Amino acid sequence: MKQIISTRYLNKLGFEVDFKPTQDNLKTLLSLHVQHIPFGNIASFLGEEVSLEPDRLVQKLLIENREGYCLEHSSLTKIALTELGYEAYNVLGRVYYQGIPTTVPVRTHLVTLVRLDQQLFLYDPGFGGMTPTTILSLDRIGEMQPTPLEPFRFVDIAACGIDTSLLTDMKYMLQVFLHDEWVNVYAINPEQKIAPADAEIANWYISTSPESMFTQHLMLFTANSDARMTLKDRVLRIHAKQKSDKKILSTFNDFEETIKNVFQIEMNQEKLQQVWDKLALIE
Repeated sequence: MKQIISTRYLNKLGFEVDFKPTQDNLKTLLSLHVQHIPFGNIASFLGEEVSLEPDRLVQKLLIENREGYCLEHSSLTKIALTELGYEAYNVLGRVYYQGIPTTVPVRTHLVTLVRLDQQLFLYDPGFGGMTPTTILSLDRIGEMQPTPLEPFRFVDIAACGIDTSLLTDMKYMLQVFLHDEWVNVYAINPEQKIAPADAEIANWYISTSPESMFTQHLMLFTANSDARMTLKDRVLRIHAKQKSDKKILSTFNDFEETIKNVFQIEMNQEKLQQVWDKLALIE
């Protein structure tokens, strides 16, 4: 792009003061990111190409006000944060949220790590419904780290309760505290910096495989300091600090209003109708 990506990024997030690559500003960026750039997979759900080319990421996420999944979010943030003066790089993790696998999960979850003030931080706006809404330190293994919503922590994989044979090449497990217990989210190895080609392979699998949930189900997420909002197919859930609400979207008008007002995604009615029609095929 002719315009520096980080400038577009700051404008999109509404960051209007002079920027310096500090820890406080990194926290602010992530908080703003999850509020202004929604997670989602409309493109792969409709069988469309998902590109990780920087100019196309900028066009989709920062200009067209569309959604994206982890590979899009973290590819973009690695570039933007590097331009802003941070030491940022990507790694691929294995997902263990909502169940223990019987085989080793494919490394498909892309995150951005940032080395700052002699610490290493996770900057991950793209995990969907259980996205950490602030940065988390990888130098505080085993310690609870509060966020505006749920507490998180990193533990050594030996302490996560999963057989190490299912954790190939992983080092730490991210866990979230839900319903009075620690729940596994995903595992990463901070030493495994990836090349862009590694992300491309993961993206191809996620966006095209019939075994990928990103081609079979619609998933959207956004958050603020008070609540998480998720959409799985036609089920809208709002998880606030004190209560959770659930709503089934039974009409196209409800669906369109939710996409535009809750998730702030801009999309023409024809494409939204295509999504709604495919949702009708899902039992």
